[in-house]
This record gives sequence, structure tokens and C-alpha cells, in this order.
Amino acid sequence: MSTAAVTPTAAAPAAGPAPVAVGMPHIPRARRSRDEVEAAAVVTGDKKVMLAAPRGYCAGVDRAVVAVEKALEHHGAPVYVRKEIVHNRHVVDTLESQGVVFVNELDEVPQGALTVFSAHGVSPAVVSQAAERSLKTIDATCPLVTKVHREAVRFAKQDRSILLIGHEGHEEVEGTYGEAPEHTTIINNPDEARTVQVADPDNLIWLSQTTLSVDETLEIVAILRERFPNLQDPPSDDICYATSNRQAAIKKISPACDLVIIVGSANSSNSVRLKEVALEYGAQRAERVDFAHQVDESWFEGVATVGLSSGASVPEVLVQDVLTLLSEYGYGSVEEVVTAEEDIIFSLPKELRAEMKKVGDNDRSLGGHGRNATS
Repeated sequence: MSTAAVTPTAAAPAAGPAPVAVGMPHIPRARRSRDEVEAAAVVTGDKKVMLAAPRGYCAGVDRAVVAVEKALEHHGAPVYVRKEIVHNRHVVDTLESQGVVFVNELDEVPQGALTVFSAHGVSPAVVSQAAERSLKTIDATCPLVTKVHREAVRFAKQDRSILLIGHEGHEEVEGTYGEAPEHTTIINNPDEARTVQVADPDNLIWLSQTTLSVDETLEIVAILRERFPNLQDPPSDDICYATSNRQAAIKKISPACDLVIIVGSANSSNSVRLKEVALEYGAQRAERVDFAHQVDESWFEGVATVGLSSGASVPEVLVQDVLTLLSEYGYGSVEEVVTAEEDIIFSLPKELRAEMKKVGDNDRSLGGHGRNATS
């Protein structure tokens, strides 16, 4: 379903930081017809789509997007957002068209302006910089990421060494690392797990980025534990429920699929992992696209069963666009394969809730299963 449109109440200033470039517009290309594709390779068996569920928006993404929309609704444009609010091109472009200005760093934001921190979280240094510039901030960090931040702070106070499993340079890892840099070492992959050196192997704990491959994280932890037998686990699993659920659904359908299509952006860690998981669990081929127009019809040659899913920052409208394209090539039979039900809801950031309360806006329980599209 679609989110409510937001009408900015004030025009953006003529001067100021340039918005993030959105690239060249899509120019439709001539596609080969269904008959031409089928003539290129014989399809054995009936054509169908296995649609993975859960897929798409998670509660943390939904909460972050709604937070930006509500900020526009209550404050008017421009609303500044540090980094992409979530890693999805469609969501970013849509919010930009409504008056959001995305920036890479806070020095691009005018003094005192309203600024939203993205769902991936920020380090204490960024929070301090915002205060120095007198920025009015809304923290849209996913609560599950905030949980990892708090763990890092707590363990650092206990003078433990932290091995943070994640991808260096990802906003979430930068934010978590920034909570306790003197105590934290980032582990990017199994090779680094095999070579990392620690000062006190008996006072060691691991944390992880929330959007990693479950299997790869467990592999890294196993390597670390073999080297450091007294390595302690975090009090709860850091891999978020949405990441785990979407990977479990892909694992379920992939063995039966000739082709798996993942809808999600290239900078979306969990979307990229879904493609990798599909291949690891038996899909003959897996591809990732942002939009339906990026699907190449040559992928359908000889393909009977297409698997389809989307990352946790992807609105459902983009999946439906791919289903429409698939139906044009004979994949009109759709079987939804459900491996879990999600009903988690996160309340909006406290800064925003306080402002909404002042004006009698009681729509406070946003950010969950009930809203799954930005169009």
C-alpha cells in the first residue's frame, strides 16, 4: 500500500547545499517479445513465480521513512537528512521530490536547520557536531541498531575488547565503532577473523552489523571461537529479525528456482546478501535490480521457475512492478511462500512524537508491518 503524499509547507531556499544527484532518467529500450525469448531456449515445465515472504520494508525502515515524511508535514521543506535515510534509490528520489535534501556530512547543513539521522545510526562524534552547529535533530536510527550501540558502550565501560563483525565503511558500522573506538576492532570477513590479534583473549566479546548474512556471521564467529575459546556472545542476536527472515525465505525457495530476482539497491547490504544467499542455496542464477526496467529478458531463456524477493529497505510497489513484467513473459502463476509472519511496530523518534503531541497528531504507532510502500 502507498504512503500518504506529503505537501511541503514552505519552499526550499534558493541557496544552500546541492541535493544528491539522481542520475539520468530512465529511457525505455526495445525489448524482445515473449515469443522471441521462448524461441531462444526451450522451457521445460510450467512457468511460475515463487514469491518469498517476508520481503521488503522492515519496521525500522518504515519508521525512518515515516519520520522524514512527518518532519516535512510538521516543519515544511527543506528537511535535511545525513546520508541516505535508507539504502534504496526509489525511496531517496521520492523524498527528494517532496523537499528532502540529502547530505553526506553535517557541514553541508545550514546552521540551526532541521536534520534527520538515518536508520543506520551515527557515532557520538556526529551527534556532537550537530550540537556545535545548533542543528535541530531527529534521530531515526533503527532501534535494533541502537541496541548494538548500547551494547558497545556497556562492554567498553567493562573494559572488554569488542570484535565488531561488519563491513568497514558502512554507515551502521561507522556508528557502532564510533561508540567505543579504543575498544573495537572491525572484522570484515573470515580471513580477517583468522589473523586478528587481541590484547586479552579472555576478555573478548563479539558484536555484528545487523544486516549481514546469517551464515557468514556464524562462520566468522566459529573461526574466532576456535582461536579464542573464551570469546563471549552478545546478550542477544545482533542480526535483525528482518534480515534473518528474508534470508530464510530465500533459502526456502532457491533450490527450486532457475532464476532468482532480488529487488534492492547496490548499497543495500541486506539486498546484496539475499542475492548471495540465493546462489549459495541452489538457485541456478540470481540477479539484483533496483527497478523492473533493469530486468533483462534474456534472463528468462530456458527458465521455468523465477524466485522473487526484496531487501528490507524496498517498498512493495517495486516488487509489484517486477511481477507485472514477469507476467508479460508468461510468469503469471504466482505462489507466495511464507516462512514467517512479521508484526513488529516501532514508535516514531521521541523528538518527533513530542512535536506531534503538541498539535494533536496522535498517529504515533508507525513503523511496522502495516505500511509497506513509498510511491
